[in-house]
Amino acid sequence: MTTPQTPAAPQPRTDIYARIRRLAPVLVVLFCISILVFAAVVHPFEKPPVALQLRSPLVASEGDPAAAYVVIHNGGGSDTLLGASTPAAATVVIQHWQSSDPTDGTAPVSALVTVSQLEVPGFGELHMQPGGDQLLLSGLTEPLTVGSTIPITLEFARSGALTVQAEAQPYDVIGDRLLPPRLKVPNGN
Repeated sequence: MTTPQTPAAPQPRTDIYARIRRLAPVLVVLFCISILVFAAVVHPFEKPPVALQLRSPLVASEGDPAAAYVVIHNGGGSDTLLGASTPAAATVVIQHWQSSDPTDGTAPVSALVTVSQLEVPGFGELHMQPGGDQLLLSGLTEPLTVGSTIPITLEFARSGALTVQAEAQPYDVIGDRLLPPRLKVPNGN
C-alpha cells in the first residue's frame, strides 16, 4: 500500500531587500556615529578663533569716578573680559548690572556690582552702556574735558590686550550714541 505523500511545507523565501529595509535605520545610525567618531579623531573639535571689534568707546566727562562704555562685537568664539586699565585713572573696575528678585514680594532691586570678569558671547556682542555693564575709572589724574580722548586697555582671556581711545562726552551724548531709541529719555523739547 502506498502512503500518500504530503507536500513539503514551503520554505520561507529569504528576500534580501526586505532584510535591508528592516535594518536600514540601524545602519544609518551606525554610519552617522562612525562619521562623528572619525571626525573627532582626525580633526578634534576646537573653539573657533575670537574676532573682537571694539566700537564706540566713550567715557563720561563728568566727575570722578567716571564711567567708560564700549560695545564689544565678537565675530568668533567666546572670550572673557578679565580687566581694564588706563594711565588716566588710578583704578579701573568692571561693573555688572545685576537684578535680584526678592522672595518677600517687594519690587526687584537692580544695582551695579563689581565683578572680576565679564563673558563676551561668541558670535554676539557685549554692550557696555548706561544702565548696564560699565568700566568705572576712579582716581582720575586730571579732569576729563569734552572731546578729549584717553587710552583704555582691555585685557581678554583669549584675545590678550586691546587698547581703544575713549572719547570724553557728557552722559546725554553717551546715551544718544549707545542706547537704542526705546531706552532714550526724551529731552522735553
